[in-house]
Amino acid sequence: MADLTLWHVPLSRSMRVLWLLEEIGCDYDLRLLDPAADSDRPLPYDALHPAGRVPALRDGKTTIHESGAMTEWLCETRAPELWRAPGTPGRLGWLDWLHFGETLGQHIANLTLQHVLLREDGERSPVIMRLEAARLSRALGLVERCVEDSDWLLSEFSGVDCQVGYAVWIAARFLRYDDRPALAAYSDRCAARPAFRRSLPGPGVPMLYARDFYEAPDERG
Repeated sequence: MADLTLWHVPLSRSMRVLWLLEEIGCDYDLRLLDPAADSDRPLPYDALHPAGRVPALRDGKTTIHESGAMTEWLCETRAPELWRAPGTPGRLGWLDWLHFGETLGQHIANLTLQHVLLREDGERSPVIMRLEAARLSRALGLVERCVEDSDWLLSEFSGVDCQVGYAVWIAARFLRYDDRPALAAYSDRCAARPAFRRSLPGPGVPMLYARDFYEAPDERG
């Protein structure tokens, strides 16, 4: 049995960790969870993650609950070439991008809640949808400026590209990149990596997102 076990919902933010595991090439066990359950997941998963959210990663006897911590731990312990150790060049940038991935992820989570997880039309808010899309678009500007002059967030591909690159790729379900060629090209570079492709769900696997694009309705619905 592998030391590592990842609990994962296909196409959700846990894909960041799955992609990284595939980049590292280490052995791991993958436990797929039903995306329809959202935070109302039954035992034994609720015993692993108090909020019932994904991902959860178990390394030996220790469970990690935050994907940023998982990314740093996996890079530190299994793929130092994808890490920037304390005191080395690029450390501060690596840390900043690591945590900025969660800023992007939160806006995506809010849009996912409105478009996907709220089942009744009356529960959804077009105002919130448009507001969160605008916030996400603005936050992506930081990534956009970086990748205009660089293929990756740092001088070469690293673990933070899994954190941020996933967000850029999934954000295209809510935002169009027609006039943002640098973002589109970065997303394409991420999606072209063999490890990324291996992290995608296979045929017939239930997924969080059923559509390629979710348009925010106008105020009349």
